[in-house]
Amino acid sequence: MYNVAVKVYTTCFIGIPLPKKYQQAFETLLVDVSKMCPMLELIDPKTPHITGYYLDVQSQFNLTDIAKSVESIIGLLKDTKLTVGGFGYFGEDNPRVLFLNVLYPEVLKDFNQSITKLLKKYYANDNDLPFHPHMTIARINTSESKKLLEESNSDFKARLNEIIWTFPITEVVLYGVDSTKDSEHSEHYEHYEHYEKLITILVR
Repeated sequence: MYNVAVKVYTTCFIGIPLPKKYQQAFETLLVDVSKMCPMLELIDPKTPHITGYYLDVQSQFNLTDIAKSVESIIGLLKDTKLTVGGFGYFGEDNPRVLFLNVLYPEVLKDFNQSITKLLKKYYANDNDLPFHPHMTIARINTSESKKLLEESNSDFKARLNEIIWTFPITEVVLYGVDSTKDSEHSEHYEHYEHYEKLITILVR
């Protein structure tokens, strides 16, 4: 008998991808942010997204069931538009995450509540936090990066407030980080988790 390795994905979540037409603008934004504060831990530049529901660690065998649950309520998002613009932090007194704000209709909250009920057996602690749709730019992990961020606040504000990206939701994606693959490195992105698009569900 042979032992078959089960693929495990860390940091699984259901997300709404930023449309391809804004991809280059997003990558340029990350480069600009990195120049203003090189010590920030930038996110994966290739998969900008808005998290709809966090799933934490998942086995490959759970993915089909999760996707079917999402597909069963995907119609809620038909003809729904989002606007990404402005910025904020998680952790007001002690900033931990820098993100772009998302303006959204009530139906997105309905979608989140419905998927929470359907996927309750895949519960993750992060889902106890208030639903706050956002697009993460970077994590702020050191006291040096926090200090530099404070010193560059006006520059950050001016650059990030230039962003106004409006688009319809055309697909929802189940993302995951393959635990067997190393994080990638590049000139501007020292270290980040590489999110894979595992399953795409079209909105219709």
